[in-house]
Amino acid sequence: MEHILWHCEFSETVWHWLSGIFHCPSPINFDEILSFAKRKSPAIKEVWYICAFNVMVELWFTRNSVIYEDATPSVDKLKMRITRCAKECSFRMKGKRWGTMYDLHILLFFGISGIQVHDTSVKKVFFKYRAQNQILIYCDGASKGNPSLAGIGFIARNQYGDYMGAASGGLGIATNYLAEVMALIVAGEWAITKQSVDVCFSLDSKVVMLDFMNNKIPWMVLNRWIKIKMCIPAISFRHSYREVNFSSDTMAKKGVLLSRGEVQYNEEKPQLLRNLENADDLYFRF
Repeated sequence: MEHILWHCEFSETVWHWLSGIFHCPSPINFDEILSFAKRKSPAIKEVWYICAFNVMVELWFTRNSVIYEDATPSVDKLKMRITRCAKECSFRMKGKRWGTMYDLHILLFFGISGIQVHDTSVKKVFFKYRAQNQILIYCDGASKGNPSLAGIGFIARNQYGDYMGAASGGLGIATNYLAEVMALIVAGEWAITKQSVDVCFSLDSKVVMLDFMNNKIPWMVLNRWIKIKMCIPAISFRHSYREVNFSSDTMAKKGVLLSRGEVQYNEEKPQLLRNLENADDLYFRF
């Protein structure tokens, strides 16, 4: 069953086709099918489940036809059955779609119409400086795919919001998670060179932040993180939405263009950072 559903050349071709439509990695087990839909709109989640579950069923039916009926499997015919099934099942869909081109592209591909759009909510987001004598370093990672060319970036500011330093670095081929982790590590090592004793790391990745807070450190950076903790007595974390973390995002995107292992430190404010986050400004999250 493992071979038929996931690893044979025929099934890999079908999964590659479906994952290309949804812009996701090809699943290699049932858990990955479930995990992909967690951050999608209710409508896209339903379409994904319909297609993915039917792919597994059709693959097994194709296997039976080959064994018992000596039939020749056809990828094109299987794709047509999956597409037709998604459209027919859309009449029972109850989920709403988001007003994004991603959702619209997928629904149009399967010929699905009449799906209501979920209303967009607007939330106010604020940027705050840290406590007295504490350095705020907000870090970010960026990649063109997952995995793909990746980069890191961070910006450091003091308690008054004054610029202290920034950096961009290239990672080569890496995942989004590794990019976020390496941004934190490089920022911490930079803070050591500045003899910082109280540092707050601001990240827009809750996963990375919780892993470091719970001491679930990836093995490849464990020794480097232990050294950072030994040299910096007070370390804290905070989560920041991307809307108030745009400066480090800009530096990380610059890092994607750098070669692997190259890190560019900026003692003075780079020209590409026209504006920094301001505590007096109001930002919005959609």
